[in-house]
Amino acid sequence: MRCHRVFTYLRIFGTTMFGVSLLVGISTAYIMGYQFFTTARNHLSFGLYGAILVVHLIIQSMFALLEHRNMRRSLETPIKLNKSLALCIAAYQEDPNYLRKCLVSVKRLTYPGIKVIMVIDGNSDDDLYMMDIFKEIMGWDKSATYVWKSNYHNRGPEETDESYAESLQHISRLVLNNKCVCIMQKWGGKREVMYTPFKALGRSVDYVQVCDSDTMLDPASSVEMVKVLEEDPMVGGVGGDVQV
Repeated sequence: MRCHRVFTYLRIFGTTMFGVSLLVGISTAYIMGYQFFTTARNHLSFGLYGAILVVHLIIQSMFALLEHRNMRRSLETPIKLNKSLALCIAAYQEDPNYLRKCLVSVKRLTYPGIKVIMVIDGNSDDDLYMMDIFKEIMGWDKSATYVWKSNYHNRGPEETDESYAESLQHISRLVLNNKCVCIMQKWGGKREVMYTPFKALGRSVDYVQVCDSDTMLDPASSVEMVKVLEEDPMVGGVGGDVQV
């Protein structure tokens, strides 16, 4: 670990010095205006400034080629997908068509044994359509659902200490014992919606993936992100290529 850290510092130092040297060299060459050769009427010329740019382009291309080879090598390296993964979806008054597309893409994910948890920010009758869509797409017999009067930081009306404690235990059991879970809870904002699955999951899974209810996921997205995490222990998080 210490050797890896020293190598990282040396790489940062080397990259910084290369950038500074390049900047100084380009600036000096531009100011001096030294020319290696030029035509009679200056229609064509090649000077120190252009030479530095050409060398920079060659070095950048070389590093890009090496990185591309490393990426291809990593993609070709087989990896065991034996780590547990939970996908947490945050939903709030989502357009039904967008939500359906999101859940269909979730169902097509190729990561084995992935757990899906959708938390709806709101527990009124107007929010029930999102839970119905979840059960429709993920399967009526495979979906575990719960309409929660409260959330982890705010109790619902007429919620007693006993009933609130029971609801917390029920949420925990629901999340830990089922693969597809949909929870409607008291409105609390995006942060509260994301807190619920994280709190209920605890340390029961190795990785957690998050997305919004209008996101369409590539079938291999979960596999590719876990692959990056597994290949490098220094990587603590991975972001996908978000396109609109």
